[in-house]
Amino acid sequence: KRNSKRNWIANTVISDLINTVPAKRVLVVADSCYSGSLTSSSLARADQSLSDSDRLLWLRAMAQSKARIALTSGGLKPVADSGTSKHSLFAEAFIEVLQANQGILEGQRLYGLLYPQVILAAQSLNLQQQPRYAPIRHAGHESGEFFFLPRRPG
Repeated sequence: KRNSKRNWIANTVISDLINTVPAKRVLVVADSCYSGSLTSSSLARADQSLSDSDRLLWLRAMAQSKARIALTSGGLKPVADSGTSKHSLFAEAFIEVLQANQGILEGQRLYGLLYPQVILAAQSLNLQQQPRYAPIRHAGHESGEFFFLPRRPG
């Protein structure tokens, strides 16, 4: 509830919990108001003009480092809870990008695909909403990246 902090979860609690997770890569997807406060600085990105072999080298380097990243539906303001379907604007774009994925999809690229969709959908409702993709503050992020793979048929 907006007016009651009773059920809110502090970002420090989330960061502390993520710090204890032994996984190499952790991605928190937060579709909530003020979720952008989870994040700190920006991430290293692969140049979109990299050759296939250079992109593979970059992917291998990112896979070696610990990643603690948040993909949030907005910054430090309220976000739209609904969209044109049963999902929020952010969730609609997120699901659409994942369903269209055919290969290795870095989190930064996923973000780059959903960002304009969310911005335009929010503008059509006279709202401002800007998703974020950045390391989680104080959660042990090194320089890694999160990767999505398409689901295998069957």
